[in-house]
Amino acid sequence: MSIVACRVTKDGFQMAADSISVRGWTQRRTEKPSKLFQIDNLIIGSVGSLEEVVLLSLYCSTHKLHDDTERAVLEFFSEFASWREQRTKEYKIENDYLVGICSNRPVVYNVCGWAISRVTDFEAIGAGMDFALAALYLGHGPEKAVETAIELCVYCEWPVQVLEWPRTDC
Repeated sequence: MSIVACRVTKDGFQMAADSISVRGWTQRRTEKPSKLFQIDNLIIGSVGSLEEVVLLSLYCSTHKLHDDTERAVLEFFSEFASWREQRTKEYKIENDYLVGICSNRPVVYNVCGWAISRVTDFEAIGAGMDFALAALYLGHGPEKAVETAIELCVYCEWPVQVLEWPRTDC
């Protein structure tokens, strides 16, 4: 129950996410959205369990990705799963992620369980992904793609969050 969309260009990437937060079948409008965050050189968008994304955020604050390759991302998530198991007795990756690496080249990976693939143009994950993918295919940016998903998918909600690299507000 969420949507995260991104577009990669030769100069950088942009990610956008909705802000729905749900417990059971009830929306939690008072909780701070946390499905899109930046820690150091990573911009991560997530759909799925809030528990897992909060744990990943904590993990990212003390662990670094070694480089911007697919193998390094796989090792990073494998190490995260082991770290998570020590705390929760669960060794798994359930959420889907878009992982942007702010390095000397724009790199974004789609992480779906243990399947990792590089995003070369655009991608969307989550409940509203079909709507967002259609908007991205038609040339719209991630923010408009998420707005489209919010309008058409009952499992997506305002407001839209946006993060990008390189940052334009610097």
